[in-house]
Amino acid sequence: MSDKNRKKIAINASRDFVFSVLALIIYNGVLQLFIYPGLNDRMGEEAFGTVLYLISIISVMGAGFGTAASYSRMVAKKDRTQANGDYNLFLLTVSAISIGVTAVSLLIIKELKAGLFFPVLILMIVTVFRYYADVEYRMNIRFADYFFFFLMTSLGYCLGLFIYPNTGNWIYTLLIGEVFGIIYTVIRGKIFRPPFFQLSDSYRENYSSAFIISASNLISALILNSDRIFLRLLVGASEVTVFYTASLIGKIVAMLTTPLNGIIISYFTNYRLKITKKVFAAIGGGLIVISALLAVLCSSVSYVFVKFKYPEVLEEARQYFFLANLGQILFFLSGSLMVVVLSFTKEKLQLVINIVYVISFAAVVIPLCLMFGVVGMAYGLVVVNLIRLIVTVIFGLRAL
Repeated sequence: MSDKNRKKIAINASRDFVFSVLALIIYNGVLQLFIYPGLNDRMGEEAFGTVLYLISIISVMGAGFGTAASYSRMVAKKDRTQANGDYNLFLLTVSAISIGVTAVSLLIIKELKAGLFFPVLILMIVTVFRYYADVEYRMNIRFADYFFFFLMTSLGYCLGLFIYPNTGNWIYTLLIGEVFGIIYTVIRGKIFRPPFFQLSDSYRENYSSAFIISASNLISALILNSDRIFLRLLVGASEVTVFYTASLIGKIVAMLTTPLNGIIISYFTNYRLKITKKVFAAIGGGLIVISALLAVLCSSVSYVFVKFKYPEVLEEARQYFFLANLGQILFFLSGSLMVVVLSFTKEKLQLVINIVYVISFAAVVIPLCLMFGVVGMAYGLVVVNLIRLIVTVIFGLRAL
């Protein structure tokens, strides 16, 4: 590749990164700083803890299956044929799976009622489709549209919160945002246009690839949301709100790696970029140092943020600021490293890494949470996310 082409790619990537960061700042800023505190004020700490649990289940499905379909299509573009029907078939299968997931999630907390089941199910399915929808922009390197896609989703959330006093239902607040994102993609893109079920020659490989990546993503998404899911099931609803607020700034900062992930997979697959062992090892070591520094910074910001937005839980949450933020940052940065690995290896390696991850989680986090509650969750997540980063570095170096 000539120096001129390298310079052009670097300029384009920088511009796209800016669009992606702005998109995620707006999206996560609206959710974390406006929508969730707004719901908490209207519902109270206990009820909001249960809502966070259900939102987490929905997020696991969206990030697990929707993002997997998106990444699978990006990888397929590099060396296989692909068509809308390949992934619509996959998404319909996931919609069927969502029925059982919704029922079990509500049954566990003894809230399995038709009036709650169907709205949660619809929100879950629409969320999966919305998570997949951003492939339209990453696959074709259209990050300006990517920005407007998230802007429309965020505006929908704001509208949903505005009409909350009339609906009295938190589900509609989020559903309007997800629908706005999909409508924008229907208008600006092609992935949700006919023919809906025309399959490519590689549809079997694409369908299988989507499930392989889903298995890996589900593990990651489940552990990302473990504080809200397992604390609700093993400790209590109010503890969910405490740990959520303690880790929130770290999660917001770390989520800025998400646009970086999109650019990594877009440019590596479209331009077939290469990476050396030395560079990869340096990236892995650098991420550990960056995680610690960011956690210190986020701890200071967390005190100010929680004091103003969630003052009723400040005294309980402040003792977890550093550990909770560090765990979130390690999770997201190790995820970025896994996306780099995905760009030069088979999808199955990502699954292997996450199997090691989930075994570590089961052996460390769950016992600590049962024995020590919130503090056990805080220490456990730091340990397992550090293990995930180190294992990713080792497997990546071996693959290179």
